[in-house]
Amino acid sequence: MRIGPIDIDRPLCLAPMEDVSDPPFRRLCKEEGADLLYTEFANCEAVTRNVERECRKLYVDEAERPIGVQIYGSGEGSMERAATMASEAGADFIDINCGCWVKKIANRGDGAGLLRDLKKFEAVVRAVLRGTKLPVTVKTRLGWDKDSIVILDVVRLVQDLGVSALTVHLRTRAQGYTGCADWSWIEKIRAVCTIPFIANGDMVTPEDAKTCFDMGADGIMIGRGAIARPWVFRHMRHYLNTGEILSEPTLKERVEICLRHLAMHAEYRGVPSGVFSFRRNYAGYLKGVPHIAQLRAELMTMERVEPIVARLHRFMEEYSEMRNVPTPEQGGA
Repeated sequence: MRIGPIDIDRPLCLAPMEDVSDPPFRRLCKEEGADLLYTEFANCEAVTRNVERECRKLYVDEAERPIGVQIYGSGEGSMERAATMASEAGADFIDINCGCWVKKIANRGDGAGLLRDLKKFEAVVRAVLRGTKLPVTVKTRLGWDKDSIVILDVVRLVQDLGVSALTVHLRTRAQGYTGCADWSWIEKIRAVCTIPFIANGDMVTPEDAKTCFDMGADGIMIGRGAIARPWVFRHMRHYLNTGEILSEPTLKERVEICLRHLAMHAEYRGVPSGVFSFRRNYAGYLKGVPHIAQLRAELMTMERVEPIVARLHRFMEEYSEMRNVPTPEQGGA
């Protein structure tokens, strides 16, 4: 699949997720096999007003390449200027968010709100194309709701405009993240799409990845399936290359990845704020491990990285000892 000078066979892409796909998580996913990264989505109005929090989203590290900077909005002038600023900040390509379903964004005509007005959709894409010499891609949904599926019109529109690739979350805006992504649209989109097509939605397992590629996707994008499971990229790639399913990481491996993520997250966001914001990740990394309620309660009280590292190492020792205690059936007391 080619986006400008970027050429990757069957790329596994990390989705742009607000407050999730920040630089630490992107780097972690890259280390675990993600081929193509996207930033959190940046508000064009805030970017052009030089709001620090939004402008920070434009800057990328060399280790993250190739990476697209995603911007959103419906003001043509602001989108054009934001595209220019993202280009100057070091993006490899610019991605337009035409799919965010969150009410406060979509209801004002941004994100998926553009699906209700394809003339505005077109004007926004044209504005971004004017604002950059980099490749421009688009991420969108099937339509506003089940009664207004417009994705095939969108496909024809963006490829006629010269967009370099299209990502489709295979749900409508009305669905949000509910229900199931409708993978039957992969073949329908493939039939009319002449540019690279990345499928998104409910791609969690290695088998999911193969199915979507076999149905005609050029790339697949993983979002929630990678949260607290960044190794999903490595497992998918291994299966695509060999047909073999890798075993899920051991507790030791999961804890090591968790701690690596914590260290990068705390360095990026600072201490103690980075320690506080990381707390939401423990449930995911420790999912399915018995007897973690007390551990999680303890971790939630800690404000520095070092005590967390020590406590998780001690937990692994305790867990190992607990598993080695003989049961009564095995001759234990």
